[in-house]
Amino acid sequence: MIAHLPALQIVLPLIAAPLCVLLRTTRLVWLLAFAVTVASFGIAVELYSQVLQYGVISYAMGGWAPPIGIEYRVDQFNALMLILITAVATVVLLFARTSVAKEVDQRRQPLFWAAWLLCFTGLLGIVITGDAFNVFVFLEVSSLSTYALIACARDRRAITSAYQYLIMGTIGATFILIGIGLLYMLTGTLNMADLAARLPGVTESRTLKTAFVFIVVGCSLKLALFPLHLWMPNAYAYAPSAVTAFIAATATKVAIYVMLRFFFTIFGADFSFGAMPLGQVLMVLSVIAMFSGSLVAIYEQNVKRMLAYSSVAQIGYITLGISLATTTGLAAGMLHLFNHAMIKAALFMAMGAVVYRLGSCRLDQMA
Repeated sequence: MIAHLPALQIVLPLIAAPLCVLLRTTRLVWLLAFAVTVASFGIAVELYSQVLQYGVISYAMGGWAPPIGIEYRVDQFNALMLILITAVATVVLLFARTSVAKEVDQRRQPLFWAAWLLCFTGLLGIVITGDAFNVFVFLEVSSLSTYALIACARDRRAITSAYQYLIMGTIGATFILIGIGLLYMLTGTLNMADLAARLPGVTESRTLKTAFVFIVVGCSLKLALFPLHLWMPNAYAYAPSAVTAFIAATATKVAIYVMLRFFFTIFGADFSFGAMPLGQVLMVLSVIAMFSGSLVAIYEQNVKRMLAYSSVAQIGYITLGISLATTTGLAAGMLHLFNHAMIKAALFMAMGAVVYRLGSCRLDQMA
């Protein structure tokens, strides 16, 4: 059983998602989602323990050894990301029962929990896979279910917000897919470790540089880096509070993880920050995000939108550390990534509780 934990991390919530639709009873569906999430957290902790004891875990799906088959690969970094996602999901689920009851129509609630588990599955899959194309597949699983989760809110503006997010998210995913396709055309492989081994021999290729640009732009859209953050304020403001708390803490952080995997694992730091001017561009955009996001947040009357613009600024802090391409900068960026995930989830849950009490999230109506 322990040998199959990487697969179980994905399969467990994936199987539970359609069961939510079949059960229909709201209480049973929530209990199933909570049990699966707690089990996923336990699996993530055990995987991290195994990595600390025995090193990197490589799991070949279907018995086909990589790079031919699909590989799930767990190291210390993505094991910590798995713990972050599952821990946040577990805590938010305790709040989500009230949030869903108040903000989602009764008939939609089983579908809501199915979409929740699919989103959860997608985020875990992005982090654990060692295959570049599977990153795109799981990215789409999480994104499509996120659009549905946002649109489930009773507020009609949530549908428009979900549509805006869908348009921007689809553009970002398309850019990432084109970049991955170009890498496959250049190397003939999709395995991340194999890509990392083959790319140093083709660093002067225009195809490689084009793929790099497409992936950078696609990831920037997904993580809401300035100026590609326009989908975020409305999505956070009008989604159910539990959804906002969950995606604010996990979705953008997983996008940052994907960016780091491509920058440092696949392309390599020398190419990303040496041959390409990524460091300078990322630094400028990060500083602008820090100041512009904070300034807009100061003048925002809707507290959820205020927290959304604050997230734009905080993402700027994280990417600023990454742009330095140093051990200290990366450590600072990753520390703030985990810090922001926990704090922002707590803030959105607290804001949800305030809305349930006062009936509004506007500052002028709270005074």
